[in-house]
Amino acid sequence: MKTIFRIITLILFISPAVWAQDSPYQKAMKKEIASLITTDSLPQLQRSANAFARIAELNPSEWQPAYYQALAYIYQSFNMALAIDKKDEALAKADELVKKADAISPNNPEIMTMQGFVTIAKLSADPAGRGQSLSGVAMQTLGKSLTMDNKNPRTLLLMAQMEYGMARFFGSGTEKACGLAKQSLAIFSSQDEEALKAAIQPTWGKNQAEGMVANCK
Repeated sequence: MKTIFRIITLILFISPAVWAQDSPYQKAMKKEIASLITTDSLPQLQRSANAFARIAELNPSEWQPAYYQALAYIYQSFNMALAIDKKDEALAKADELVKKADAISPNNPEIMTMQGFVTIAKLSADPAGRGQSLSGVAMQTLGKSLTMDNKNPRTLLLMAQMEYGMARFFGSGTEKACGLAKQSLAIFSSQDEEALKAAIQPTWGKNQAEGMVANCK
């Protein structure tokens, strides 16, 4: 009986450590996400996109690989060294990846926000030529995401950036934009970032929110 009790006790102490171990999928995702969010190098961004594509092939029921692959292509499109046709090429890939993620996880506010980000990136590639046609589309998409989750800091951040750009274009005040940026940063600051990373949930955007709030002062 004492032997059985010792075995049970040992299992109870060992099991949490075993349960806490990451799966191969989690390990691969965490590694590639960490690489993606710390670089602006075009070659590294492409390597990240390729890595997420490989992870997606092995895990077809997971939405995060397509989501982060789309993010890698969006980040590529903001590189000033790329010609507009290359930016559009990257964003066409991002568009398809967002649709792929949406098919796996419908009505997901993070994916809806990423769709808004794709539209913003398309607008940014040619502001003069696309501002009028895409500004409304971007804000409408972000608005839909906000109705799903009004505490998503990335949605609020992107809306703040859109409002700020429109205010500067029309020569109006940036109070609304700055208010949204502050809301975004407050939510980022209240979140358990390590827990979100452990669950492979999106955490990107905090640095941008901090920078925008600093510019609002």
